[in-house]
Amino acid sequence: MQRFGYYSLLLLIQLFRFVPFGALYVLSDGLAFVLYRVIGYRKKVVNDNLRRVFPEKSPSEIEQIARKSYRNLTDITLESIKAFTLSKTAIAQRCPCLNPEVVNHFLDQGQSVIVSGSHYNNWELACLTIPGGFHAPAITVYKPLSNKIMDAYFNRNRARGGMEMVDMETVFSAMRKRRDETAAWFLVSDQSPSSRKNAHWVSFLGQDSASLPGVDLLARKFNYPVLYFHIARIKRGYYELRYETLWPEPATAAPEDITRAYAQKAEAYIYDQPENWLWSHKRWKIARNA
Repeated sequence: MQRFGYYSLLLLIQLFRFVPFGALYVLSDGLAFVLYRVIGYRKKVVNDNLRRVFPEKSPSEIEQIARKSYRNLTDITLESIKAFTLSKTAIAQRCPCLNPEVVNHFLDQGQSVIVSGSHYNNWELACLTIPGGFHAPAITVYKPLSNKIMDAYFNRNRARGGMEMVDMETVFSAMRKRRDETAAWFLVSDQSPSSRKNAHWVSFLGQDSASLPGVDLLARKFNYPVLYFHIARIKRGYYELRYETLWPEPATAAPEDITRAYAQKAEAYIYDQPENWLWSHKRWKIARNA
């Protein structure tokens, strides 16, 4: 079955080679309609999350955000499939990094950094364009797929732009092993942890939220400054990537300070354009006192 899934994906990717972007977005609109109106893919999760975060909004306003969020989901899915057959130059034109000097400021001093962001707009395109602007290796932490063949294929594609991939289960040992090297470590930290045992509890989108502790713990352990990456959609199929300094001196941080700062930064962008975030995730499945 793993090989069947892999070869089906290869066929789909090759078919998308011949689909122009105009037709791709017609297809995306249709797929979003089917997922939301016909299949109802995670519709309850999406609506529950939105009502929880925006209790002041009317049912029609919630529905409008939900519909747009499905179009965002199908856009980034189809764009990511299309990107397998695009050149690195074409991808860079669709998702340029505007200020790599913010990260290079630290790298040029021999200082490794942690760069964190969220599932906001097309993070897969950004993964392909990020390394080109840096003066040191870019390494992203990821959760492996259960299909090992497809997992290896996705990682080879992500590495086209120079990104190195590290399994989230081995990130601590990988950082310790490469402590004498200068690198930018990327972690996406907006989703729910697998258990409450080691979670950091901070306010996120107005909710008491179990949050992934990795950025906070690793930054303080290795004394790596923390930056934030934001992906803005300029128009369909075109994005811009910007970096901001989040916590330049991790030695000054108490436990959970960096997690809290990250949550505040991520939620500011989500509040601004909520349709661009991944609302289909069960973000608040863990309660503090369950």
